[in-house]
Parts: sequence; C-alpha cells; structure tokens
Amino acid sequence: MDMSGMDMSMGSESPFRPVNEKLSHALWYGIAGVVGLLTVIRVIRILETRRRHQLQRQDPSCTPSRPAGRFSQAFATVTTSWRELSYPQPVYFTGRISKYFSPLPVGRWLILIFYWTVLLCFLWVNTLLAPNDPMYAYKWEIVGFRAAWVSVSQIPFIYLLSCKFNPVSMLTGISYERFNWLHRWAARTVFLTVIVHWSYFYRGWDIADFVKLEIQMMPMVKYGFGAWAVLGWMILSGFGFFRNLSYELFVAQHICAAATLLWLLYVHVPTYTRYHIYMAIGFVAFDWSVRIIWMVLRNTHVLDRIRARAPGYATHLETLPGDRVRITIDDPAFRWKPGQHVYLSLPRLGPFEMHPFTIANTCEESRDGRIVPLTMIVRAHSGFSRRLFKAAMSSKNENQTYQAFLSGPWGMPPDLSHYESVVLIACSSGASFIVPLLQELKERPSCARKVTLHWIIGSVDHLSWYERDLIRLAEATQRGDLRLQVVVHITQSNQRIGFIERVGGSGSAERKSLAAADSCFEGSSSSESVPSLDNEKGSISAKQAQVKQSDCSMLSMRYGARPTIDSMVRPAVEAALGETAVVVCGGLSVTAQTRTYVAALSDERGVHKGSGAQGIFLFSETYGW
Repeated sequence: MDMSGMDMSMGSESPFRPVNEKLSHALWYGIAGVVGLLTVIRVIRILETRRRHQLQRQDPSCTPSRPAGRFSQAFATVTTSWRELSYPQPVYFTGRISKYFSPLPVGRWLILIFYWTVLLCFLWVNTLLAPNDPMYAYKWEIVGFRAAWVSVSQIPFIYLLSCKFNPVSMLTGISYERFNWLHRWAARTVFLTVIVHWSYFYRGWDIADFVKLEIQMMPMVKYGFGAWAVLGWMILSGFGFFRNLSYELFVAQHICAAATLLWLLYVHVPTYTRYHIYMAIGFVAFDWSVRIIWMVLRNTHVLDRIRARAPGYATHLETLPGDRVRITIDDPAFRWKPGQHVYLSLPRLGPFEMHPFTIANTCEESRDGRIVPLTMIVRAHSGFSRRLFKAAMSSKNENQTYQAFLSGPWGMPPDLSHYESVVLIACSSGASFIVPLLQELKERPSCARKVTLHWIIGSVDHLSWYERDLIRLAEATQRGDLRLQVVVHITQSNQRIGFIERVGGSGSAERKSLAAADSCFEGSSSSESVPSLDNEKGSISAKQAQVKQSDCSMLSMRYGARPTIDSMVRPAVEAALGETAVVVCGGLSVTAQTRTYVAALSDERGVHKGSGAQGIFLFSETYGW
C-alpha cells in the first residue's frame, strides 16, 4: 500500500465516503423509526386509557379494561405476546459482587440482539473483498473506515441516552433513567467497534511497515487512541460496583471524561464527519440548558404566584427506625406525580452534591390552597445519606431547619388508573415508590376496583414509616367503592408478642388500629400456607399464617417467612374481570422473580389467546441506578 492511496482514503473525495455516509444516515433513520413506533404505541395507549375512563363514567358497573372489538383484541394479543417474551429474568445473582454480573431481562437482550445485528450488517456488508476485486489493495482501509463511521454515528446516540431532557423520553413517555442500561451497553458496543476501526488500520500500516511514520505524520491517530482510552475508562468506572463505591466521585469524573471524549473525537475525526460530534454537543447543551433554567426557576420561586420568599426550601430531618431519615420540604409550591423523584441538595451537608430520592407522598392541596409538605424517606448507607442521618440525630431535639435546593420532579411513573385490578409489592423502603401510587388510586377517579398492597419489612418498627398513611387509606376505603387489601409481611416473627404488648400500653388510636389488625390472626379456623422465598440473604423456612375474615382484614399483618410471588399475585389475577397491573419495587431478587413469574402466569392462563383470561401489565422498579 502506498502513501498516495492513504491520502486518497483520508481526503474528502474518498471513494469510501458516500456508502459509509449513507449507512450512517440509515442508522439514524432506524433510530427515528423505532422512536416513531414507540410514540405511536404511546398514543394508542393514551387513547385506550381515555376510552376506558369514559366507559367507566358512563357505566360504573362495566369492565372497561376488557378488549372490545377486533382491533382492540388484536392489539391486546400482540401486547401480551411481547410481555411474555420480554418480562422474564430467570438468571440473577445476589452476592455482594456477583449481583453486578446479573444478566439482563430477556426483553433487553432481544433489543440488544436487534441493535447488534443492525450494526454488524452495517459493518461487514460489502467490506470483505475478493482477491480479484479492483479495491482489494484497500481491503484493510475499507473495513477500518466503515468501522469508524459505524462508531462515530453512535456517539450522539450515547449522549442522547444520558440526557434527562431528551426528545426520546418526550415522545415515547419512557423516563430517562429507564434508558440507563441501554446507554451503558451502547457505550460498550462502540468500544468494540472502535477496536475494529483501529486494528484494521494498524494491520494495514504494519504490512506496509510505516506505523511510526503514520503516527508522526497524522497526529489525529494519537487523539483517536486517546479517545478510545477515555471511553474504556468511562466504561470501567461506570461498572455498578465502582459507581456504588462513591457515587459523587463517579458523577464528577464521568462528566469530565465525557467532555474530554468529545474534544478528542472532534480533533480526531475528519471535518466531514464532525456533525456527529455537533449532534452530541447539541443534545447535551439542550439538556443542561433546560435543566439549569428549570432549577433556577424552581428554587428562586419566580413562578410561585402565592408569595415571594427566599431561594430554596425549608427542610426538616427526622430519624426513623431502621437507619432511615424522613426529609420534609415544608412548602414545596409545585406539583408532582406519585412515583416521581427529585434531586436534592443540602449545601450545609454537601456543597456540591445533588442526589436523587423518591418522593414518598402524593401531591395534595390543603384548605388554604397550598401544596402539602413533600416527604422523602432515605436509607442511610454511606456518604451523603449517612451525613443526612447524623444531621437528623444531632437536630432531633432542636427542630433545626436546613435550606435545600431541588431539581425536578423527574420520572414518568406508570398510570394505574385504567386497570381493573392492581397488585402492589414493596420491599422495605420500596414503599416510597409504591404507597404514593396507592394513594393516587384512592384519591383520583379510576377504573380500579380491587387493589392489594403487599409490604415486606424486616421489623415491626418499620411500620412507623407509613403507619398513618396506611390506616388513613384503610379508613377511607371503607367509605368508598374501591376494595383495598393491605398486607404487611414482617419477616422477623419473634417481634410479634413485643409489638402487641407495646401497642396495648399505648394511647395512640393509630397504634390500637394496628393492634386490631394484628388480632385478625388470632382465633381463626382457616389458615394459609406461606412457602419459603429465596431472598438476598438465603432461604427462610415456611410458616403458617392464620387470617380471620373480619372487618379489620383489609389491614393485616403476617409474621415469619417472606411471601411467595405466587401467593401475592395469583389470587388477584385469577379474580380479575379485566386487566391487572402488577407493580413491584425492591431489590433485584424480588423484581427478577416477579418478572419471570408474571410471564409464566400469563402463558399458563393463555391471556388473550382464546381462554378469556385478561392481560397482566408489569412495572418493576429496582433499587439503585
């Protein structure tokens, strides 16, 4: 290979450029097509939700979530088939290190296989030449340039998936944090295609014996290797184990590395491909601009029409059992949806830190028109959350106020109002996500007739996190049409007697209500077997739980083993007349088991396949990011 050939390859008149550029554009046409398809599906679901609400208003005795008509039935069948295919996550690990190597759910693997298949076609079609081909002398450069185009075309996609404000979420209704997994896997894919890019070029230079000369003459090569190294570092440091070691450090270095990568790529790539870098910069600039403007308006209260006040929000910290902290924003003056989260900054505890926490209550207005206080329940791990706990302990008797700054609310939680039956499963502090969804179902008009909440906690003391809310919901449900069943599963059964004695000596009406709920277990002739369930710490032995069918049965407690997914989900699904929604929030163990079980149950019952069984929707929220 001579140098003139290389000059021709690198120039703007390269014979490789037209085909490669068309493939680059085709990749983005494909991305736009997928986003368009998801947008159409979202529109169909919105229209279907409105239809169900309209039918419910016209005839409260009907079941609007049952498909009506051929199109509705066909759509339900296709939806069910995809759910059964995509939900399962049969393999997962729960060890301290091994959990980070847990395979993805099947649906995500299918998306990745489709993504990789498209890239492989773009990479290798018409690049492997026969010896008699006129371009055979450039066999190494052809593959190298094709891999370069395939790699640089994905750079905007990676940065797009990292943005909180992005057109994909706006169009599809899929929240930004649910793209995190694809963001990481797209970066890993680019790392591999870049290896193909430089290795083929390097092989061509090595055959011609001018590797050193090429590097001396083309400084862009050094920048290319630098970009590849930075990308490798970002992938390594973004591994879950390292992210959790120090989240603050991860965020800071990740932002710096992302900016460095864009600069190195800008210097490395030819001018006629730099529009990919401009696209990535545009996505990030739009995201950060909107976020900064929104945060400034949110914290300076420019849009607060009630009254003027100082920047930020007055915040109180309160310790709870189980190393938890309740954070209360006294007067938020903005609205949020159940299941959303905010990024919280407390300059006194971390001047340059902002962390995401789920909002633990629904948005309501008080009698004077103000928004009720916003609360968050945070588990004290290390770093910022541990400092929160220590600050709450130190200010326990002082009623100390902190000035907080917020970003958000963020997230697009599921709308459960158009399902006939709802099953909510929360493990420990996962109730922060689940309980507001339950409150929303009770407070807003919906098609839901039966709602069951299973809250799995390790200690009786943890009841205090949501004790008042659950009792209030149970009392309100007695006066409404919604049938509510709240079951609190307490896995440390040896605390039962102590709890009843403690409640008996208390003057609190709420404690007495829970004591009455606990008494539902006494003197019953019927029993329910609760088999063991593997959790993160191992298998817990089976225990019998006796439930008395009485007025207090809508709020009951069960002691001993963690419940099986079957015991929590199957009864509601089999009794449902329309579509059932199952929402689970907890660790990887319970979410993976629920995903696999729901898919198997749907297949077993022949949902929307002529058996008459109705659909099962699943939404899973796993701890962490």
